[in-house]
Amino acid sequence: MEIKPSKVYYIKLGRGGRWEHESIKENQILKFGYGKIPHDLCLRGEWEEVRKELRKRKDNEGVITRDINQVKIFYEADENVLWITFYANLLWWCFSKPEITTIDNNRKIRPVIDKWKCTDVNGNELRTDRLRGSLVSIQAFRGTICSVKDAKYVINKINGKTPPHVEEAHNALQELVNRLEKVIKDLDAKDFEILMDLIFRQAGWHRVSNLGGSQKTLDLDLISPITNKRYAVQVKSRADLATFENYKNEFKDMQGYYQIYFAVHSPSQDLENYSETEDSEIEESETFKVELLLPHRIAELALKLGLTNWVLDKF
Repeated sequence: MEIKPSKVYYIKLGRGGRWEHESIKENQILKFGYGKIPHDLCLRGEWEEVRKELRKRKDNEGVITRDINQVKIFYEADENVLWITFYANLLWWCFSKPEITTIDNNRKIRPVIDKWKCTDVNGNELRTDRLRGSLVSIQAFRGTICSVKDAKYVINKINGKTPPHVEEAHNALQELVNRLEKVIKDLDAKDFEILMDLIFRQAGWHRVSNLGGSQKTLDLDLISPITNKRYAVQVKSRADLATFENYKNEFKDMQGYYQIYFAVHSPSQDLENYSETEDSEIEESETFKVELLLPHRIAELALKLGLTNWVLDKF
């Protein structure tokens, strides 16, 4: 269900995030400091009395007002307020009941309604690397609670909504992938083999044998410069399910490879159906994994790795 909050606040769960795991993973709470502010005064909304208490320890009226405003929000925000924070490179959000109690050293807590969530309403993770920088930078806020200026953006992200012009761009990108897939299917065997070599090398892997090579079971022999793990690729212009199964049996006799890819730009219907009905495209053996790369995925990789023009220039 879509969320429709009345307001959106960011809360920092402890200095340096020391209460993040406790609040999000263990207790499903919002934990707030200000232990020296009397809880009973806050419950009664006696904010001028709270001010007097703070003046005993602080002489900066601006800082005192800022502290009171944050405490007031924590105590008075209703169940329709959306709370967000960041933890483990994810945006977390929740709603909370205004039932404030205290625990160790008079720190204040509010119970979360249901639980903290880090996905949108469609189940997609709200990763910080896919969020607007102006929102992620709110983590640098030096206080504890503040209003979120990008409130509409946050609500749309949680609701899985994108602006119309962004949706148009996504659709155009998908259309380009679909069209590029058709073009890739027209590559001859040698050019398709070169394309696969370029895709893996653009992705950062190094080729350790000549293209094609002398091994009939392999077309590309690769190594990851970071992990030193070996990878192999078998490239076919056309293949059916029986061909794929035969190669999988041959792969079982090969040693030293972490993963093997079987790439084909014009698969038979039974091979396409096999891919669609499998829970995962990865088949695991005792020593390595075999992954089937079909034309749509190859087109996505070619686009992502900047090889679109290379493909189009072949025609």
